[in-house]
Amino acid sequence: MRAVEFLERPLDGLAPCYLLKGGDGFMARAVVDKILSTLPPEDREFNYDEFDDDASIVDAVAALETVTLTGGKRVVYLRKRTRQLSDGEKKALSSYCAMPEPDSVLIIEDTPRAYDDLGGYPITIECTAATESEMKRGITVETGKRGCTISRAAIDKLAAYCNLNYGRVAVEVAKLCDYADGGRIEESAVEALVAPDADYRGYLLASAFDEGDIRKALKMLEGMKSKGESAAKILAMLTSSFRKTFHCAISSLDDRELASALGTTESSVRTTRRIIRDRKRSVSGYVVKLKEQTEYLRELEYKFKSGVISEDNALRLAVAKLSAVNKREAK
Repeated sequence: MRAVEFLERPLDGLAPCYLLKGGDGFMARAVVDKILSTLPPEDREFNYDEFDDDASIVDAVAALETVTLTGGKRVVYLRKRTRQLSDGEKKALSSYCAMPEPDSVLIIEDTPRAYDDLGGYPITIECTAATESEMKRGITVETGKRGCTISRAAIDKLAAYCNLNYGRVAVEVAKLCDYADGGRIEESAVEALVAPDADYRGYLLASAFDEGDIRKALKMLEGMKSKGESAAKILAMLTSSFRKTFHCAISSLDDRELASALGTTESSVRTTRRIIRDRKRSVSGYVVKLKEQTEYLRELEYKFKSGVISEDNALRLAVAKLSAVNKREAK
C-alpha cells in the first residue's frame, strides 16, 4: 500500500506491525502521526515510544511486551537506522513479528537490507513522494473532510506552490479551510495565503531570464530581496532551476522517471520540455547556451562558498551574465 492511500483511508483498526519503506521522511512521519491519532491524547505520553539509531532492539521488544496502565494500545516506532542489525537483533525482531502482542503496534522505518528477514510479517507501506495526481486527489479529499470545496485552479496552484511536499500540503489545506469556513477555496486564496516553495519561485525567476524578460526578472529579484531572501538563497534557486532545465533538455528518461530523479512533478517536466522545444526553434544553439549558463552559475556558487567572492557579488555577476546572454540570443 502506498502512504497516500493509507493517509486517505479511515483507520478501521490497527495492524500489529507496519514496515515503512521508500525513504520519504515526510510521508513516514505522516503515517506515524495517523497511527498515533488513534490513541487518546492523554495516553500518548505513556503509551508511545520512539527508538533511535543506537537503541537496542531488545529494549524495543521489551517495550512492546509491556502492558499499558490504561489498558489501551502501545505504539513503538523504530526510526530509520544507519547501522545494520546484529544477528541477535534480527532474531529478536523476527520472533516478535511472527507472534506480536495483540495490544501493541510496531512501526519500523526501513533501512535498506536492515530488515530483510522480516519479509511477509509486517504490513508494508510505501513512503515515497506523492505523484502529481495523488497530490491533487489528496487535496480534494482533505478539503472535503474539512467541509470545504476547492476549485481545480486552486488545486493546481497549491500543488505547484508546495512542490509535492505532502506534509506541507496538509498544513496549508488546514489553513485554507479555516479561512474558507465551509465555503469554496479559489485560486486567489491560495495566492494570498500560501507562500510558494523555493523551487517554484526559482523556476519563475529562471524562466523570466530564459525568456529574455529581464525587466520582469529584475522586478522579481527586488521583491525577493525586500522579503528578506539572501543573495545566497536566490543564487541557489537560480542554479537549481537552470540545472533542472538543462537535465530536461538532455535526459533520455521519460517524464515520470526524470521527475522522480529531480524531485519535481511530471507536469513540471512536461512543461519544461515543451518550453525547451519552443526555445530551440527561436534561439540558436539553445541547449549549448543553457549548459554554459548552468555551469557558470555553479561556478559562482562554488566561488562564494569557497570565500573567493561574496554572495552579493556572486548574485550580481549571475544577473549580469543571464541578462546579457538572453537579451543577445533571443530572436
